Amino acid sequence: MTSRRWLMVVLGAAAVLLIAGRALAGAYADYLWYESLGAVALWRLRAKQTMLLEIGSALGAGLFAFANLYAVRQSVVQLVFPRRVGDIEIGEEVSGRYLLGATVGLSALLGVVLTLPQDSWTSFFLARAGHPFHETDPYFSADLGFFVYWLPFENLLWNWAFIAVVVVSGAVILLYALTPSLKWERRRFEASGYVKRHLTVLAGVIMLMAAWSFRLDMYSLLAEGTGVDAAFSYVDHRVGIPGDLLLSVATLGAALIVLWAGFAGQFRLAGISTLSVIVLALVVREGAPLIAEHSGSDSERNLRELPYASTRAAYTRAPRVDVPGGRELPSPAPVPAIRAAVPGNLRNRRTIGPPDRTVDSTRGQTGGTTVDHWLVAVAWRTKESFGEP
Repeated sequence: MTSRRWLMVVLGAAAVLLIAGRALAGAYADYLWYESLGAVALWRLRAKQTMLLEIGSALGAGLFAFANLYAVRQSVVQLVFPRRVGDIEIGEEVSGRYLLGATVGLSALLGVVLTLPQDSWTSFFLARAGHPFHETDPYFSADLGFFVYWLPFENLLWNWAFIAVVVVSGAVILLYALTPSLKWERRRFEASGYVKRHLTVLAGVIMLMAAWSFRLDMYSLLAEGTGVDAAFSYVDHRVGIPGDLLLSVATLGAALIVLWAGFAGQFRLAGISTLSVIVLALVVREGAPLIAEHSGSDSERNLRELPYASTRAAYTRAPRVDVPGGRELPSPAPVPAIRAAVPGNLRNRRTIGPPDRTVDSTRGQTGGTTVDHWLVAVAWRTKESFGEP
């Protein structure tokens, strides 16, 4: 090994040690901070979830990058660098071993860069450990826990996956541009058949991401509809949701066709499939809602919005529960969310509340009167501690 290569190895090892040392120092500082607050158990939970999330995301992004970069590597027959010895210029061919090593190294680097951020661990943990609400929405018949716990994490996954696909696709195009396989010639891009097949497969992957996006849009209409003040409306229910479902299924099928066409070299079929999805998306997302929104008279349009306004009012109105003394407090959150947020040592206590009126946390009884949420007793005690009536 030459002195130049030894120098590169030493510099690389030093960079790895510096990055690892900084990460360990940050983790130890976090541990000391949590320990000072008496929350070592929370630090362990956070560290475990963060480690699982980062390792999983880095591994997924790294494998996707390696599959694409290895395909680029296979297109390179040989790589020759000019080397001058005295007045003689000699071409030195780079060994396939080094090309494979560079592919692995670049894939690992992209995997590290595309790792999910640490502050995503709460969404990851809630998606895995969130308790069901045992209450369903009236449109999808899905438990509310799906919207509270899983859907935010799935949106996070989509954003991460989309960024990973875009970054890796950009790296692939850049590497191909460094070879004769992709070049600008005669005022247009000239690409070999191998490059066209690879880029068509990547287009199929992007279409898979579009199908996933349509699925998420279908659920997001409940929170951000097209009605007044982003309210869920008749058009969203009868046109938006079925349209997004249709687009998701159609785009998934078209993506599979494009993937197959990329491997088989059927570029015209891939182009027709992509164009069909674009036309269908314009009709479903732009044309159909516009027609449905302006159909019928003003009274008919107002009448068909009444059930949605009623449902929205029922879900947004804060229920009230009785507490000792005949007073009322608004319910702060559904029971499963409260139970998930309260530490286990409080959750297991059977009697909590003021000395003269105890509340059974498992039965929800106080002096023979049923209450909806056992957290009312905690609120009662908190108000007493501050001297409020």
